[in-house]
Amino acid sequence: MTYVQVSAAAIRAIFRLGWCVTDHNVDNTTEILQEWLAAVEGHYRHIEWRAEDEPSSYADELGPKHWSKERFEHVMRLKQGALNFARAERADYILFTDTDSILTNNQTLKFLMAQNKTVIAPMLDSQTYYSNFWCGITPQARYLFCCLSMTVDLPRLLLWEFYHCAKVVEQRTADYFPTKNRQRVGCFPVPMVYAAFLIDLRKGESAKLAFYPPHPSYTWPFDDIIVFAYSCQAAGVQIYLSNQEHFGYINVPVKSHQTLEDESINFVHLILEAIVDGPPMTPSEHVYLPPKRLSKIGFDEIFLINLARRPDRRHRMLSALSELEIDPLLVNAVDGSALNSSDIKKLGVDLLPGYYDPFSGRTLTKGEVGCFLSHHYVWKEIVARGLDKSVVLEDDVRFQSYFKKRLLRLMDDLEQAQLDWDLIYLGRKQVNSEDEEPVEDVRNLVVAEYSYWTLAYVISRRGAQKLIDALPLSKILPVDEFLPIMYDKHPNLQTVEKNRQRVPG
Repeated sequence: MTYVQVSAAAIRAIFRLGWCVTDHNVDNTTEILQEWLAAVEGHYRHIEWRAEDEPSSYADELGPKHWSKERFEHVMRLKQGALNFARAERADYILFTDTDSILTNNQTLKFLMAQNKTVIAPMLDSQTYYSNFWCGITPQARYLFCCLSMTVDLPRLLLWEFYHCAKVVEQRTADYFPTKNRQRVGCFPVPMVYAAFLIDLRKGESAKLAFYPPHPSYTWPFDDIIVFAYSCQAAGVQIYLSNQEHFGYINVPVKSHQTLEDESINFVHLILEAIVDGPPMTPSEHVYLPPKRLSKIGFDEIFLINLARRPDRRHRMLSALSELEIDPLLVNAVDGSALNSSDIKKLGVDLLPGYYDPFSGRTLTKGEVGCFLSHHYVWKEIVARGLDKSVVLEDDVRFQSYFKKRLLRLMDDLEQAQLDWDLIYLGRKQVNSEDEEPVEDVRNLVVAEYSYWTLAYVISRRGAQKLIDALPLSKILPVDEFLPIMYDKHPNLQTVEKNRQRVPG
């Protein structure tokens, strides 16, 4: 299968026949499709190919992602043209796939055909609650809805916390989430599908289906998706959705005012989520992909801490960072499970007297010792190399959408505000729920309260020096307990005082 980032194209495949039309492009969509078709044309009896480079936009559009009336009508005519072509060629089936659909399961067609439905779609996953179906529709062709909001935290760190709150409002029926999350699995009747679906042209009732012109009694919004759903309803054809397999993904559409760059960022994030959740997307062998241009994105170094016995995490993180075009330095983590008492003594490590985990009541584990030593090594490296600003990542990070863009904007804001900082959490667990003080003149940055986790942070050379000067190995405790002590936000004053008693000066 292939995945390519394109702006405006319609690809329709009919078994051993191909119908491909592309137009209104402002990128290299035409060249990509030509390259792919040249490689696969031997698998088709015939390919109908039409490409128009001009005009590159619609007269009534506000931008490349704005769906104007003219654009909707043009797409409906294209889809109707594909359907007419399939019927004229006496095809048994026609598979409609939009270019934001990524089919990763090479058995998708066989599976859909075996369901013996007139219209059926494979459910496509995304990095949000978005998918390619509706479970309910009102007489006005709108979602039946229930409202919800979700707040997503991002960052965390030493003196400051860089945060992002995303408020998501969805309008769905009670069946939508159980279906989308595969809490119920099967082949279900639904009122509408889009982006990827199969029509069985052997069935007589399919002859009444159409995209254009809309049904004479149609009064719903002028939208190809809803026009087709109404056509199915008028013809008495039930639409079905299958979530019985993982078929692939769908890119979340951007808003009308957004750009192709925003769409590209969304697509990269979809790839990152697939790397984590699987199955991963594999680039087509038939399309040339230029090599990634990896960089430190303005930092002196980007450290990636990884245990040698976890190559799965290393591979996942290196793949994700490559997609983000970030060049990390791999740091072999200290494996605490391999340390014995003699090793710990040679390293000059001693436990903080009287320390117990505040939640479980246990003492320090060997894994926590190894984690602290790994971060301590990075801090020493920063000081030794004179690195003014670095990023430290653990190997279980999951990146948010727009991560790189937001991080670069944060660093620009810090420079403009001329703010002194030592460490900035890019991901954390806020232990308490109290409000945190916003940092003036820096967007999405707060003064961090008591926090856990060290999975991602930005640290200055001065910050690293302060952490080393505290001689933490002689009174070691978990690194995510140590940092709040260093910025005076640890709630256990007794632990803080015991730690401070052994800090020189």
